[in-house]
Amino acid sequence: MSPSSSTTKETPLKQQFIEQGFSTKAFPEELRSSMLRHIESHIRELGAPYFKSENRSQASLEEIAMSVPDEVWSKKMNRAFRVFPHELAGQVHQWADNSIRKEFGRKLSAVNVVYSSEAEMNPKLTKQSLAIYWRCVRPGKPDAGRAHRDATFWVLELEEGYDPKIPFPFDYLKDCLKIWIPLKGCTPKTTLQVIPRSHKEEIPIVIEQTEYGRRPTIDGAWLQKQEKSFISPIELSQGSCIIFDMDLVHRGPTHNNTELRISAEISLIVQ
Repeated sequence: MSPSSSTTKETPLKQQFIEQGFSTKAFPEELRSSMLRHIESHIRELGAPYFKSENRSQASLEEIAMSVPDEVWSKKMNRAFRVFPHELAGQVHQWADNSIRKEFGRKLSAVNVVYSSEAEMNPKLTKQSLAIYWRCVRPGKPDAGRAHRDATFWVLELEEGYDPKIPFPFDYLKDCLKIWIPLKGCTPKTTLQVIPRSHKEEIPIVIEQTEYGRRPTIDGAWLQKQEKSFISPIELSQGSCIIFDMDLVHRGPTHNNTELRISAEISLIVQ
């Protein structure tokens, strides 16, 4: 049994999720605007020491972001500093609970908390802060992520002692819905890419030691054979979010647009 399983009649959104491993849904503009205001404030504050112009307040967000040295960007854009504040995170969870949890016929939902190390790194967080993150990819910069399955990260994190603090029993494969929300700069060629139905496949995984610790990655030979299978649902460039299975293969492609690509993500645990 999974978020996709039920004895009742499936909604169209849930049926597509079952068959394809993902589905899409419109995202409210008011909430999107609130999320973007928070992110813009953060990026402008980060870029203030590096954008040498008297007209900084008039500069575009792209100009500010591109002025930050790569090494500084990498450090200051650690995930610990890309967590939405408590009130805004609560609004995102409430929308997901009302809009998506009900579509899957579940009774309860919760969101996992940040890692203890993230709360220690960022004084604005507590160990109860919801792990609802945002990501900003700069044009032509190495900020995009490689193809992966989110489930493989959960396996490592739970093995290493991570406590998501979910107030009810759950199975990270069967009871977790990943929601990716495009906020800015997501075009048909630059937005999230997925391999439909890959959540049903056996895929070779390799564990690599990186500067961020142990990280799972998909076998390169398998990925090379599947390159033409990646698609970008058109709805993502029209403002909709995507809900996908934790085992669905997905990636953020190299961003060659002139705009920043900004997105948010939430793992919705349902019961």
